[in-house]
Amino acid sequence: MLATHQDAERRYESLREMARNSIGNELPYTDRSNIHLRGICQKALLQAKLWDNDPKRLVDWPWDSGYQDYSYRNPKRFELATWYGNTLAGLSLGRPSYAGTRLRLEFIESRPSSSPLKGRIVPITISVAKKILRDNPMYINDEPSVVGSTDSLTESMEEDDETADRKSSKRS
Repeated sequence: MLATHQDAERRYESLREMARNSIGNELPYTDRSNIHLRGICQKALLQAKLWDNDPKRLVDWPWDSGYQDYSYRNPKRFELATWYGNTLAGLSLGRPSYAGTRLRLEFIESRPSSSPLKGRIVPITISVAKKILRDNPMYINDEPSVVGSTDSLTESMEEDDETADRKSSKRS
């Protein structure tokens, strides 16, 4: 790994960690003391591997190998492992869009069976992503003049550049 890649990895992990730590106290749930927001680590990947044989699992994305490749290619990525006590409840991955104007949440998965946070993984993930963007508008694009307002970025987090390009080409 090149020194510049390592620098980017450290810098963006620091921003992700600050957002995860600060949003935990702001979650609007009475059981928020049991909810722990972390980066994706080996322990999380091992627990996610247990989801592979769950008949209720709706996707077949290999978190272990997929995360390794994704994280190396995207040092500016968004990542979140959501824990409820010692139980992995959800994993999320995303990255800035190619134009650097939005944060794309590309992979979000909740524990398939008996999730203690059923129905809350997506709202928690979006809260953490918004916190990163609010506190660090340069997270998406290192050029502040290109970023735009944080409100416009967070309102359109789910819409990526490719979707916008397809819509504009249909109108032409």
